[in-house]
Amino acid sequence: MAGHTDVHMLSVPTFVNPIDPKEYAVKPVPTLHEFEQLWAAWDLVTKYMIPHEELLSKPIKLRNCCLFYLGHIPTFLDIHLTRATNGIPTEPSFYSSIFERGIDPDVDNPELCHAHSEIPDSWPPVEEIVEYQEHVRRRTRRLYQTKLEKNVKIDHKIGRALWLAFEHEAMHLETLLYMLLQSDKTLPPPGVRPDFEALAIQARNNEVPNRWFEVPSSDISIGLDDPEDDSSPDRYFGWDNEKPIRSFRVPAFEAKARSISNAEYALYLEQTNNNKLPASWKTLTALDNTLPETISEFKEISGSKPYMNGASKPLTNAFLNSKAVRTVYGVVPLAYALDWPVMASYDELTGCAKWMNGRIPTMEEARSIYNYVDLIKMKDTGEVSAQTIPAVNG
Repeated sequence: MAGHTDVHMLSVPTFVNPIDPKEYAVKPVPTLHEFEQLWAAWDLVTKYMIPHEELLSKPIKLRNCCLFYLGHIPTFLDIHLTRATNGIPTEPSFYSSIFERGIDPDVDNPELCHAHSEIPDSWPPVEEIVEYQEHVRRRTRRLYQTKLEKNVKIDHKIGRALWLAFEHEAMHLETLLYMLLQSDKTLPPPGVRPDFEALAIQARNNEVPNRWFEVPSSDISIGLDDPEDDSSPDRYFGWDNEKPIRSFRVPAFEAKARSISNAEYALYLEQTNNNKLPASWKTLTALDNTLPETISEFKEISGSKPYMNGASKPLTNAFLNSKAVRTVYGVVPLAYALDWPVMASYDELTGCAKWMNGRIPTMEEARSIYNYVDLIKMKDTGEVSAQTIPAVNG
């Protein structure tokens, strides 16, 4: 059209992490660039998404306050670098006494708790913790740069320390975000907010049946052999519970193509009169004025079709309009998140799966599913359409 102009808004990501193992796990030891990307992600969450006045809050009551994790991550890295290099701890060295290990209670009985670092009467100032963090990062950078300048290969002892600290920080990034989802005070990350309504319509338009697939019997291996010494050639490292390699024979079984969705879980709750919501959901109140006034016009994607075996009724508007799903961008109407995998506890998912005439797969069965999907992809590379075989989620 003459005189018509389109304006496209672009947002540069703060960090970029590849999702292909061939790119993000090329070598056993993470590169300095990978550490820098991880640090950028950690800084985005801890410096932009947690209000300063909320650093001492506990979104999950059985855990430490948010401030603890700001000190825990660099302290853990420094402890393992000190051990691996026979070096001197970064000052303040007493941080290891309060930041080494967090609270890890038994969920069913909080009175039972693993050993953890002492909890001080008052935590160090956040400015001091951030300064300490930067000193530890500089120590890490110097280690990489020294090895590069001298063209010396990182030995297994130091490599293990770097890998251990890298995976530890990545895992805590995930768990910290899960904690922040349960707080109403969490700030959204900088950048463009996703258009959740448009994404929901796109998902529903591209929807394929969540059918059952027969997964044939197979022999699988889980774990890896990783002797903690320098006697063997380059190899990937593993946590204690990943060692050694174990072999299993998994009988044939059937599995749904996708994991349990919010829509399926919502039907389960409503039709069983279960009022206990997962921690990732929220019942809307009059204070949630940032949500659309009504989503009745969204009815075409709200669950007018049965999701189970043909016997289930659709969700009622009363249930649908009163629930939302927590995200780092704030709560999102359930109607916009029906196709997302539900985030709930093991016991909650077990109840839903039983209601759906199924059960939660075992770890070995889950691995068998992934192996089977990989086999299908290898056989049909370039020929399998996403419209005919849904993706499998863990």
